[in-house]
Amino acid sequence: VKVLQGTPEFMAPEVVAFEPVDFSTDMWSVGVICYILLSGESPFQGDNDMETLSNITAARWDFEEETFSEISQQAKDFISQLLQKDPRRRLSSTGALLHPWLQHPQASSTKVLSKERIKQFLTRRKWQVPGGTRGLWGWLSAGAHCSFSLFQKTGKALLALNRLT
Repeated sequence: VKVLQGTPEFMAPEVVAFEPVDFSTDMWSVGVICYILLSGESPFQGDNDMETLSNITAARWDFEEETFSEISQQAKDFISQLLQKDPRRRLSSTGALLHPWLQHPQASSTKVLSKERIKQFLTRRKWQVPGGTRGLWGWLSAGAHCSFSLFQKTGKALLALNRLT
């Protein structure tokens, strides 16, 4: 039995791929949280959970110019080093604490996060199709032999896949 648990936006690629996890997996989530705190947007959020997981697996994200124009290069570098698809290339917790963005804080930006953008992020997350079940049905009908259970509880999804072959 393989278990995939958590809020999709914060999952690291190795979690989505059912690969071993370690402390670097948590560092990915730190990168996602920093991205959200600085922009009010999720770097990987799709129209449903399956699209979000696909974006994570491909490590598809960028710094949108409009959103990140006033964010320091050090902050963007910090996030970039945390959102590395290869866990071995991610900043460790020690490396993160020693990063110049945290070691040498710069004057605060006067930029205020758009309350509307944060509302949109939260609303979109709340009303997404849980687990992107249409995508799972396509996967199952393509010949994968497994059973699955999907639960939605307070914004967290649990997806358990049991391989029968």
